[in-house]
Amino acid sequence: MKALSSPRFLAIYSGALTLVFAVTVLCGFAAMRDPKFGIVTARRINIVEPDGTVRLTISNRGDFPGSWIHKKESPRPDRRNALHE
Repeated sequence: MKALSSPRFLAIYSGALTLVFAVTVLCGFAAMRDPKFGIVTARRINIVEPDGTVRLTISNRGDFPGSWIHKKESPRPDRRNALHE
């Protein structure tokens, strides 16, 4: 029991855990670099520019987009009945 509380053992143990954690995190980021999806289920997809400007919206009828003004979406009065058609 005394060996488990020695400073040398604790230093080696913490170093090994740090190394395992670092490898796990780096492998996780490497796997996220090029994701591939077979099926994606979404109600709405916004395609945006790097500055956040929305260029394309793909949506179902219930989430039909409004007008985009200064990077903010505002409702359009002519699309109020989109849910009921």
